[in-house]
Amino acid sequence: MALFPTSARPWRVTRLQVTLATILAAAAFLAVTQIRNELLIRQQLRVPSQRLEELGFMLREMERNRATLETQILQLRTQLRAYEQGAAQGRDQLEALGRQLERLRILAGHTHIAGPGLIVELEDSPLPLRPGDDPNTVILHYTDLQGVINDLFAGGAEAVAVNGERIVSSTGVNCVGTTIICNVKRLAPPYRIVAIGPPDEMLAYLERPDSVVQALRAFAFPVKITRAVRVGVPAYRGSYRFTHARPSGPFE
Repeated sequence: MALFPTSARPWRVTRLQVTLATILAAAAFLAVTQIRNELLIRQQLRVPSQRLEELGFMLREMERNRATLETQILQLRTQLRAYEQGAAQGRDQLEALGRQLERLRILAGHTHIAGPGLIVELEDSPLPLRPGDDPNTVILHYTDLQGVINDLFAGGAEAVAVNGERIVSSTGVNCVGTTIICNVKRLAPPYRIVAIGPPDEMLAYLERPDSVVQALRAFAFPVKITRAVRVGVPAYRGSYRFTHARPSGPFE
């Protein structure tokens, strides 16, 4: 007796069914894998996205800071130019004050100076004295030195020294007996007067017909005048003492 009736066939899995099942399984696997990969990629991209936002924010902040710094740099450059201009003006003023101070130092005799000028050498008369002659007629007096010095200044002298003593506004040339005193220093012949200034003008003034030099020559006093391309006049070594004079404004 047969187990199954002849009219009914047993169920069999065909190759087509297996193929379809395999394809469906593979498709399901790929779908699941793709979904998992997408989820993984999204999870991985979450952190970079946040970081990019942070970097973008930092970049915008840096751009704003850079703009602020550029503005500050422009302001500082403007201030620097102003300071440089002020410093240049200050240097110009300082140099002008320095030149003025140097002129005042020269006028006051506080500095050694040099330049073209004349050298005037004077000596007592070599004429012998006869009995009864006045000895004052053969020796130089302070008035003779004063006259020559005044003529030099009148001829344009800018600085004068006698035997190394600078002539300044407070200089007194006088005598004690037969000794000539200049800046409280004793002077002895020969007298060497050095003057800085225009040589031609000073010489012309000394050689005037009515000058002191011409009078000394008339009385046989040796007088020697030498032009010099460069002579030196020392600084005044004395002191200034003002007891009554005080700085003041315009006074009438």
